Amino acid sequence: KTVRILLIFLFFCLSAAAIIFYLNFRGFGKNLPKERYIVKFNAADEQVIDDLYSKGFIRNKKIFFFVLDLLCRQRTCSESTESADRRIEPGAYMISKSQNAYQLSGVFLFGPFQKWVTIPPGKRKEQVGLILKKSLGWPDDMVLNFITIAKEGYLWPDTYLFNTDSDPSQIADRLKNEFNSRLDTLFSDLLAKNIKTDTAVKFASLIERESGSLEDKPVISAVIWNRLAKKMKLEIDATVQYAIADEEFNSLITNYQLLITDDFSFWPKLGAGVVRTIDSPYNTYRVAALPLGPICTPSLESLQAVLNPANTDALYYLHSADKQIHTAKTYKEHQENIKEYLQ
Repeated sequence: KTVRILLIFLFFCLSAAAIIFYLNFRGFGKNLPKERYIVKFNAADEQVIDDLYSKGFIRNKKIFFFVLDLLCRQRTCSESTESADRRIEPGAYMISKSQNAYQLSGVFLFGPFQKWVTIPPGKRKEQVGLILKKSLGWPDDMVLNFITIAKEGYLWPDTYLFNTDSDPSQIADRLKNEFNSRLDTLFSDLLAKNIKTDTAVKFASLIERESGSLEDKPVISAVIWNRLAKKMKLEIDATVQYAIADEEFNSLITNYQLLITDDFSFWPKLGAGVVRTIDSPYNTYRVAALPLGPICTPSLESLQAVLNPANTDALYYLHSADKQIHTAKTYKEHQENIKEYLQ
């Protein structure tokens, strides 16, 4: 008799638990519209679940996490989440308050329809193409298509949400349009100083690659302006790096495949004496002018530095091991700086 009572009691407990679980598992209604829900770039699962609860998408945080974790263990969670502790990949999803915990979990584990992509300043368009390949899963032919149509220097550096089915032309257009809209804020200042847009972008791309900090940018800008005024060669290493990598990269494209490895350098170290041997319109050791075009996408700060150079007569600069910039007005002073800071 005691066993029978215990079994009945256990049955009612399990039934009650099942009812409670179901009440917290179900959605909030039928046929409610889907909404665009954005998981922030660095959001942890706990933050996302808290937000889903506060916005009325889930009834119980612990039950939702239990279902999400269970489904994640049953299938291979997305490798692009980049963390064993993260089950929900950052990006944009379409979800509804009608969906229960299982359905919502399935949407999140399937992956976002828009993914976050960060494009840092100072990158060549080929590097941007490879970032998009990794982030959006592009095949090589799409990467090469992007590289072909994208305009070097005009791909605004920022963090974006891109549709996972975006084609290269759509993304190239968006990056260029964003660049142009940001450049418009400087247009009147460029016009007042009689600086053409293309000139400003080329100039700023040199500052971007050469600067080690925000404080460096106006100083490097001043040195470049001073050398241009004296019709001196700019002798900027980054332009030689650009020319060398450009030739090497093009040699590694075969039948619309990128035959490059992770150790490929778009900004290679320069050996002694090599800078003057590279025959390229980008090589500012051989051309007494700005390079043929931009060598990377500059940041807003580099563009602003073109307009606002530091007040100095310096014609030379270098960076010491501690990344501090040191300038000189004469070649003799520059040689002394080399001995003091680089040897």
